[in-house]
Amino acid sequence: MKKIGSFFYHVFLIFALLGVLFVPFSFRYLDFQNQITRFLFEDLILFIGSYFEKISISNPEITSDSTTLYLLFLLLFVLAFAFRTFISFFDFWKINKNLILNTIQIVLLYYLACIMLKYGFDKIFKAQFYLPEPNILYTPLGMLDKDILFWSTMGTSYRYNLFMGLMEVIPALMLFYNRTRILGLFILFGVLINVVSINFGFDISVKLYSLFLLLICFLLLVPSLKKLAQFFILNKPSLLSPFKGSDLIFSKSKRFILKAILLLFIFMECLFPYIQKGNFNDDNSPRNPLHGAYEVVKIEEMITAKSTLNLHLKRIFIHRNDYLIFQYADDAMEDFYLETNSPNELTLKNYNGQKIKLEYKYSKDLKRLELYSSELGLKIHSKSLPWKKLPLLQPLFHWTVDEIH
Repeated sequence: MKKIGSFFYHVFLIFALLGVLFVPFSFRYLDFQNQITRFLFEDLILFIGSYFEKISISNPEITSDSTTLYLLFLLLFVLAFAFRTFISFFDFWKINKNLILNTIQIVLLYYLACIMLKYGFDKIFKAQFYLPEPNILYTPLGMLDKDILFWSTMGTSYRYNLFMGLMEVIPALMLFYNRTRILGLFILFGVLINVVSINFGFDISVKLYSLFLLLICFLLLVPSLKKLAQFFILNKPSLLSPFKGSDLIFSKSKRFILKAILLLFIFMECLFPYIQKGNFNDDNSPRNPLHGAYEVVKIEEMITAKSTLNLHLKRIFIHRNDYLIFQYADDAMEDFYLETNSPNELTLKNYNGQKIKLEYKYSKDLKRLELYSSELGLKIHSKSLPWKKLPLLQPLFHWTVDEIH
């Protein structure tokens, strides 16, 4: 039984290592990872998808929670199982098993630290849970998806983002030091359980990847589980040995150089973009000059109008990512990609590639925006809405309920 447990522990370690190598992640300085994965696995994944009728693949790209990502994980597990079975017949494995396993553990450890630091600093600097966009603020609550609702709610509190970020950054930093590694892993295990619960509870499309991170954390804790159980459950004093791995390279100078290179890469990956921009709070990032919410006051329809646009416009929104969004009387939304051609001309592009040119006039003093299209024969008059003054965005805090009334 113990041998079977060890066998599957090795399989999952190898599986996790393959996941680190081939599961695409948006690294800024390792953008070739996705290309390698597609080259090695895309055709096989599509073949499996075509072979089984119940498997539906709408997009061959391997993205978060896509069918292709599930199939990739399945393939990696099969490969890990086959590799562990195959290598057990060789003396090389029997002689160097501990060295190989320790090497895999240290790779997983630094990978986990890197990902958690990246997510943690993204929260601290408000890049993950950013301030809700005007179109979200003016969407009726019941029409929001759960994931957008959660994302937007988290984005309204800088304090909580700071807390969540520190709860990921601090234990991730603890992984770099032998004596604090197990404690750091223990804290991260609780943090990741919470992350997985949120992803499932609010239908956020990072379910599979967050489970993968939780698996890595658990695998790294497995060698210490018995002693942790003795300490927390049986109240028995237990000496936790430092997490091994740094002794793989015996030269102290080489260990120092390698660790320094890894730490430099990790901190460049996590911090350099913020240092480069000199902005450590996304709420203060520059926006499009027209960014905001506008209430439609009047629509002038010319005699020659050939508009296919729904004229029951209620509001217009300019999104931070260069989108123009129309909100209609029934609160339905329609978005267009926005290109600013000149100080008074815009181009809207829909998802079919069709383009509409608009002339615009914006008065900062009067807080009015006029849009005119000779192509559609329309002139839209709108006024700026004070969306930043909405109650949700106010930094309200009350020590007692009496202060609310």
